[in-house]
This record gives sequence, C-alpha cells and structure tokens, in this order.
Amino acid sequence: MDSRPDDSAQLIVNKAVISFPSLASRPLHSYVSQVLEWNRSLGLVSRKGPIAACERLVLESFELDQHLALSGPIRVADVGSGAGFPGIIWAAEHKDAKVVLIERRERRATFLERAARTLDLKNVTVIARDVRDIAGLESFQSSFDVVVTMAVGSPADMGPHIEGMLRPGGRYATTVAVAAQVPAHVGRALHLESRTVGNFGCYAIYRFGI
Repeated sequence: MDSRPDDSAQLIVNKAVISFPSLASRPLHSYVSQVLEWNRSLGLVSRKGPIAACERLVLESFELDQHLALSGPIRVADVGSGAGFPGIIWAAEHKDAKVVLIERRERRATFLERAARTLDLKNVTVIARDVRDIAGLESFQSSFDVVVTMAVGSPADMGPHIEGMLRPGGRYATTVAVAAQVPAHVGRALHLESRTVGNFGCYAIYRFGI
C-alpha cells in the first residue's frame, strides 16, 4: 500500500532540514504533500518512485539556491517548471523575489497556480505556455536575473531560447548529469561560469554577456 502523502512529505522535510537547517519547513511540508498527492493523477515527478524523485528535487532546489547565493528583489524564471521545482521552493524562501513559473502543460500549470495560492505565495506568476513561444516577446526580453531549468533539455538546446530573457550579467542555471560534458558557450552570449558536483546533484551555471 502507498504511504500517505503527509507522512512521506514529513520524511523528505526531515532530511531537508538536516541538510539545510535554515529553511522554512512548514510551507515545504505543505508543498511536498501536494506534489505527492497530485502526482497520482498528473505524474508530476515520477509514478514509479515518486518519493525518491521528490526528495531529490527538493534537495537539488535548495543546493542550487545556495550555489547561486540568491538574495534581494531579483526576478526569476523557472522554465518547464513541472511540479514547481525549484521555483515554488525559491519563492517560499525568498519572499522579495519575483518568480515566474513557465509550464506548457495546462494541467500542470493549474497545479502550480493551486500550490502557489494555498501557500500564499503572492510573488509567483504562472505562465501556461512553451518557452519557445514567449522568449521572443518584448515583455520577456532582458527581464530576468536568473533563468533556471531542472531536467528540461540540455544547455545547448535551451540556451538559445533562454539567453534573450536574461538581463546583462544574468545567469542561466540548470541541473546536468554528473557524467555529462557541458559546453563552455551556448547560444550567442552565454558563457559557462561554473560546473559543480554537489552533495545532491550536478549543476551548470552560465553568465550572460561576459
């Protein structure tokens, strides 16, 4: 029998709190419970191993947050947000940030809107469109300090669509496989700033226009 979402969420939160003691555990528990509950019908993370997948995404979200040293009234776009990793978690941790969740699948976008509403994240906006359709719009040009993807294409594939969304000096951050080779340059002006193997994942961070 499947474990209850609340119980599984608590196990994930407990591990996250041990690894990242300063995080806000109450909204994290509520959010993870929602992901596990709705995963059954939406396949948000994994239907075969949802608890392990959710735990990995939670821990990667916090670890990447630390690598980027996010702070202040920044503007973030989470592309291919899916279940909301890392955008929902970052929005809960950084209330002065503006976080845009871009998710082309309407049912998942509806889930993201519901999660943001129940967590009272007034700093979150959900866009139910493909990034390829909106990246060239004037309102998205040079608009973001950070654009992030998790398990959404390779840097070489996503970089050309993302770079125009970044402000000068902005960063594109993504998870990559530990064994993967990442290019030193993607798009016209994204340059690899760091490739880091952390405790929970591997991350490539590109800087725009340097």
